[in-house]
Order: sequence, then C-alpha cells, then structure tokens
Amino acid sequence: MSLNRANPTTSMKWRIQIRQNQLVFQISSILLQRHNWISLLQNFNLSSKLTPPLFNQILHKTQTNPQISLRFFNWVQTNLKLKPDLKSQCHIINICVNSGLTLPVRPIMDSLVKTHHVSVLGEAMVDSCRGKSLKSDAFSFLLECYSHKGLFMESLEMFRKMRGNGFIASGTACNAILDVLLRENEIKLAWCFYCAMIKDGVLPDKLTWSLVAQILCKDGNFERIVKFLDMGVYNSVLYNGVIDCCSKRGDFEAAFERLNQMCERKLDPGFSTYGAILDGACKHGNEEVIERVMDIMAEKGLLPKCPLSQCDSVIQKFSDLCKMNVATMFFRRACDEKIGLQDATYGCMLKALSKEARVKEAIGLYSLISEKGIRVKDSTYHAFLDLLSEEDQYEEGYEILGDMMRRGFRPGTVGLSKFILLLSRKRRWREVEDLLDLVLEKGLLPDSLCCCSLVEHYCSRRQIDKAVALHNKMEKLQASLDVATYNMLLDGLVKNGRIEEVVRVFDYMEGLKLVNSESFTITIRGLCRAKEMRKAMKLHDEMLDMGLKPDKAAYKRLILEFNK
Repeated sequence: MSLNRANPTTSMKWRIQIRQNQLVFQISSILLQRHNWISLLQNFNLSSKLTPPLFNQILHKTQTNPQISLRFFNWVQTNLKLKPDLKSQCHIINICVNSGLTLPVRPIMDSLVKTHHVSVLGEAMVDSCRGKSLKSDAFSFLLECYSHKGLFMESLEMFRKMRGNGFIASGTACNAILDVLLRENEIKLAWCFYCAMIKDGVLPDKLTWSLVAQILCKDGNFERIVKFLDMGVYNSVLYNGVIDCCSKRGDFEAAFERLNQMCERKLDPGFSTYGAILDGACKHGNEEVIERVMDIMAEKGLLPKCPLSQCDSVIQKFSDLCKMNVATMFFRRACDEKIGLQDATYGCMLKALSKEARVKEAIGLYSLISEKGIRVKDSTYHAFLDLLSEEDQYEEGYEILGDMMRRGFRPGTVGLSKFILLLSRKRRWREVEDLLDLVLEKGLLPDSLCCCSLVEHYCSRRQIDKAVALHNKMEKLQASLDVATYNMLLDGLVKNGRIEEVVRVFDYMEGLKLVNSESFTITIRGLCRAKEMRKAMKLHDEMLDMGLKPDKAAYKRLILEFNK
C-alpha cells in the first residue's frame, strides 16, 4: 500500500471543500456581475446548500458592493427562509455601516440588541471588525444604538469591550453615551467616561462641550465651569452654561457680568444665551430684567418689536430650548389677548413640559388640547406618556392615555409597557385589563411582561377563562408569555380539567421553544388524569429525548400519575 495514498475520509472532505469553494465563487461572481442574479440563483437549490460559513464567505467576497451584499442578505431570509446566524448579521452590519448604509441595517442592529446579551454581541462584533480600521464605524453604530435606547450600562460595557480590543469609538458615539448618562443623571459615570474618551484621543466637538457644560451644571459644580473660563479655556457653550446657572438661581448681576465678558472675548451671544436670562427672570418674577432682556433681544433682531405679533414662532423657539418659564409667559399673554395659536405651538409646549417633568402644567395643557380638539404629533404624546409613567400619575394617566388613543394616538411598545407595568405594580388590575383589551384590539403589542403580570393575576384568582381569552388575543398577534407564566396557565387548566386547552397551549409553547421540564410535567399529569395514557407516555418519551427529565423526587411523583 502506497504511503502517499490519501485517506478516503480526507479525500472526501477535500472534494467537498472544492465544491463549496466553487459554489462561493460562482454565487459571488453572479451577484457582482449579473443584474438578473435572482433568477440565476434560483437554479442552485441554495436552501439545502447554503451553510452559515458559506454565507459569510459570499458576504465577504461581495463586500466591495455593499448594496448587493445587503440585497443578497435580505433575499436569503425572504426567499430561502434561512435565518442568518449572529456572525452573518454582524458581518452585514459592518459592511453596510462602513459604506454609510446605516438606515437599512438599523432594524437588524435593533433586533440583535434586543435578543443578545451585550457580552455575546460584543464578541461577535469584535470578530467581525478584527483586521479592519481601529476606528470601527460598526462598533460606534452599536454604541449609538444602545445609547439611544437608554441602555447606558450596556453602552459602557460595549465601550470597554472596544477599548480592550484596540478599537476607538467615534466622537458621535461618545457624545451619544455622554448624552444618555446625562439624561439618566449618572454624573459620576459621565465624568469617568469623558476622561476615558479624552485618553483615547477622541477630540471634543461643539456638542461634547455642550454636554460637558450641562454635566457641570447638573453636578452643581458651577465653580468648575468658572475656573474653565478664568483659565482662558472658553467657548460660547461654556459661557451659556454659566449664564444659565446664574439666571436659574436669580443672580442676574453675575449673569450680565459673564454676558459682557462673552462680548469682550468676541463670542456673540445668541438667542439661547439671552433666552436663559429671560427664562430665569420669568422664574423669579423679575420684571425689570424681563423688560431689559426683551429690549436687547428686539434690538438685536432676536425677538420681534412686538413679540405677540409672532407669538407662535416665539413660543415654539423657547419651547424647543426647554425655556418653559418664558414660553409660558408668552403663552399666557397670547391667551389673555385672545390670540389664536397654532396646533404646533401647543404640541411644542406639551413636549417641552413633559421633558422638564412639569407634571401639573403638562396635564393642564393636555386638558386644554383635548378640550379644543387640537391635533399634535405622536412624538409629543410619546414624551407625555413617558412623563405620566415616571411620575406615578397612574390615575390621571390611565384616563389620559385612553383619551389619547381614542384621538388616534398609537403608543410605542416601550412607553405603553412602562405605563401598564406601573398600573400592575399599583395592583390596578381593572385598569390593566381594560387598557390591554383596548391595546390588543388596535393590533398594538406591549412588552410580554405586561401580559404575564395580568395572566398570573387571573390564575392566582382562578379566573382561567379570562387568562385563556387574553392568551388567545396574544396568539392572534403571534405574541407570547414567558415560560413561568405559561406553566401557571397550564397548571390552572389542568386543575379545571380542561385538557384540550392544555394540549393546545402546550403545542403553542413547543412551537415557540418555550417548554421546560415543568411544562412537560404539568401537561403529562393532566393527560394522565384525563386517562389519555398513550399521549402522556408519548410526551414523557419526548421529554426524556430532549434531556428535560425532572429531579428525582418530581420524576417519582410523575411516574405515580401513570399508576393512578
């Protein structure tokens, strides 16, 4: 026997490898060279040949044309019904983001953030970005995604993962993290992160300075901002921060002193600078300062000579800056003068009052909006709903949310879920029930946790019919509960002898891969008590095949069910 003769297994593997390489080359060439690639690829029977490694190789070879890579990626999912693995999804994100195609892959990124732990997603992204530029656009895009969702701890963990693997975040991504830390009032974390980004060589831009100034103001570290200015480190953003702080506490002498210093240093104060002083004057009821600043703004063309002649524009500008003391002053003057305001003005004010957590004023303005039949943007209602959820205004909030939905508002999953969970914590089950009915009828889908809390409440009160009815509505929307809640529902159905519904619910759970050892145990027990022994035994064998055998004591009790 020749020593050079190849092992049959090795030879077969070698032939398979060649065929696979040829397939990758053929598909990549067709994608890059032929406009009618969809009809050509239909002849390859790819659904049985395209494995995750081959799919990744094709994406790699076609990355010179990102749009083709993305079209092929979507085509594989839609037409071949193949689900790309995590590596493939990270790869297509990398390809597209590096080419500026962020919008088409945002849904993919949102899905990954929702379904994967940050450590798992981080490792996959590191593998995808390895060997490429250290300034990874894809990693920065991921940081922005976490930050915009308010997931600041995940943002920081991903930032550490980047740094640990030698990648550098973009200035835009760093600003997004600073912004979410500021919004969440995580001032110490914000300072630590700011130091880390500077150490990495990320250069602050105008937005960074604005965020730093806001952090300093929130930190109550007014002196530190002043030190910046007195050391000769200054810009309009820092000056605006100081002037805003002085005005909020009613120190108008210091505010005007810094305003003059700003002018001496050739920094031109703008609408926001004077607006900060005017807002502070309105807060403290200082009529003299109000008139003085309004005169200056009129002289500079920042306000019309008669502000009420353009009150919509004036109120909207101040609302956009969240200067609600001055915005409210002009709003009241307009109302006193019986001046009709645009719907957009009411919307801007409600949104700003919500952002500033001015609950009573926001609710009062909403009542006026509802009474007058004014239409505002959904983004305004989203901000208002967030306020109602955070401020425990559940009694008024329940009525308001129902009214908003009757007026055509479709709440987002996050805001809606937050409010329903607030009602659940307060044990306002009737309101939870009514609100979920309204929401599900409109085809909206809150977070499953909201439905879980109500189903568990029904089961604990032995209201099984209501629990089943809610589950049926969720099933129509292809939604699901968590496995613990499903097991509670199964147990309630078994105790009521409703074996057909037990089997139907279990089958639905199994289709969603949500069964565990307890699910099998409850269902088998129910089948045994209904004398469906063959079905029970079949399910028992399936449980063992899946490696879901319960612990010794539970299994012993289960076997006894077969002998009753």
